[in-house]
Amino acid sequence: MDPDHIADLIGRSRAEALADLGDAVFLNPAITTDQFEAWETADAYLSGAVRAKLAIAEAAATLDPRYRRNVEALRAVQPEDLKPSDITARMGAPWIPVDVIESFAAEVIGVTTQIRHTVEIAAWTIDVHAFDGLAAATSEWGTARRHAGYLLDDALNASIPQIYDIVIEDGQERRELNTAETEAAKEKLARIKSAFEQWVWTDPDRTERLARLYNDRYNNLVPRHFDGNHLRLPGASSAIQFRPHQKRVIWRIISAGTTYIAHAVGAGKTFSMAAAIMEQRRLGLVTKAMMVVPGHCLAQASREFLLLYPNARILVADEQNFAKDKRQRFLARAATDTWDCIIITHSAFKFIPVPGDFERSLIDTQIASYAELLERVDSDNRITRKRIERLKEGLEEKLKALRNHKDDMLTIAEIGIDQLVVDEAQEFRKLSFPTNMTSLKGIDPEGSQRAWDLYVKARFIAQRQPTRPLLMASGTPLTNTLGEMFTLQRFMQPEMLEERGLHEFDAWASAFGDTRTELELQPSGRYKPVTRFSQFVNVPELVAMFRTIADVVSKDQLRDYLTLPAIQTGKRQIVTAAATPGFRNYQKLLDSRIRAIEQRKGRPKKGDDILLSVITDGRHAAIDRNRSHPPFCVTAGCEPGYVGENR
Repeated sequence: MDPDHIADLIGRSRAEALADLGDAVFLNPAITTDQFEAWETADAYLSGAVRAKLAIAEAAATLDPRYRRNVEALRAVQPEDLKPSDITARMGAPWIPVDVIESFAAEVIGVTTQIRHTVEIAAWTIDVHAFDGLAAATSEWGTARRHAGYLLDDALNASIPQIYDIVIEDGQERRELNTAETEAAKEKLARIKSAFEQWVWTDPDRTERLARLYNDRYNNLVPRHFDGNHLRLPGASSAIQFRPHQKRVIWRIISAGTTYIAHAVGAGKTFSMAAAIMEQRRLGLVTKAMMVVPGHCLAQASREFLLLYPNARILVADEQNFAKDKRQRFLARAATDTWDCIIITHSAFKFIPVPGDFERSLIDTQIASYAELLERVDSDNRITRKRIERLKEGLEEKLKALRNHKDDMLTIAEIGIDQLVVDEAQEFRKLSFPTNMTSLKGIDPEGSQRAWDLYVKARFIAQRQPTRPLLMASGTPLTNTLGEMFTLQRFMQPEMLEERGLHEFDAWASAFGDTRTELELQPSGRYKPVTRFSQFVNVPELVAMFRTIADVVSKDQLRDYLTLPAIQTGKRQIVTAAATPGFRNYQKLLDSRIRAIEQRKGRPKKGDDILLSVITDGRHAAIDRNRSHPPFCVTAGCEPGYVGENR
């Protein structure tokens, strides 16, 4: 907020303008200097990390009385402290001090041991040999094959114990999973975790200390409220009437920058994105935005953009303009002319590179940080050192591949893009991350090149446009796994994750996620216990972080603005079809295929049967008996079942 500009507009002095504004604006001591005064609107200053802002304001008020009103206003908006009963304290959570874990090992398990926590890579190390010879370590708190020390290490590092037997076959040694021993170890691990969650709140002093730590670190955010009803949107067609939620998100993007538009299907995201781009252009906040949309939405997005802004200058990368032999010409036009927006498909977006030096420097910086970390980690802390070295080697391999890659296309810097607007952002949900939970269902650490490409480009633009490099939009922010929330936050709020020690997935998962073991029906018709990373804990604090960058409109909220078609019966009906003898026989075939896959040695080769194929065939058979592979019903009268009858 510029008080001098406001004073000029209303024809009054600076002091008079500030007096008239009163409590609508505040001087921010965190970024105010002797040469520059940083004034912010009340909705911006009295939101966000208000506990940290209060501490800064109190310190500043002792030196400058102007900040006393800041202190009073910030105290009034402090979030209410959470009670211990509202906090889930899980082993491995980055906010729990090391000495608390050491006390638990001593008081509950009966072992005094040294524990280290390397926050930078979310790694905990423990002297597991201190548990050797303790009877309770292999009976009450562990098993003969994995004692309590190893299980405590598993709990801290979010690892899943797996016990293998060495089998000699044809003179060759191979490892074979011992299911019974593994399940026994998992039971003891669950017991250790449960015991910790009960023990941690039993001591009054420890309870007060931990509650204070958690509230200061995570329960410190106040959401900022946005109201865009004042927007007039110059240049927009008067035939398009914006709903309040659309104006709200447009104003949010103008005011705050980086935003995840989590609006349900039908909420008018395309119009909202187009208006946000044009308003930012009009106000000089961005110079050239690029909208990235799915291929099937390209024509629709372009049409709706021009419908809303008939005079907008947009460049569309359709099949004709972005054909292989015309790409250089298209990018040259994008770079040399003035465009309000460049609209391109997800698949074409990958052909626009970032400067090679930047991607290499991004990886080099991470490698250097790991090298520095290796120097700081104790030489006897071998487990942590090995993990750091493994991460460092992985980045060095990626860097080596980059050095061999050459591209003569114009880069995103040369084109002049200073904001990316990504529609259907769930298509970029697979950003790779290191984790100890690779074998756990519900976690997919393997990333896609598409997601990494967007991440690098967003980080590059953030260098020149730190507050608004990336806008993302999707009606389904989370599609398959809880880990997608972590990826979303890495894209949109990496600094906030870093501040809270949540930049590594295992630390994030220990703070906000939990596993659940349930019996699940397999394609073969059998039930099997499956452990999944499938539920959130400490939900209010996670939601508070998410809502600092997300504007959410649910399908139910849309009913206030739109008339949605009603279901004929009022709600969904579950129709159950009895399994026929033919289907039962087909399930036996699926069962034999699953057993064959489980017994196969090594990685599957091209053409081999895989579990995904079995699941797909089972689903097809359940919907339509003639779609199964191979068909188990090819005679007359085998028409589709209840699905066809009740369509």
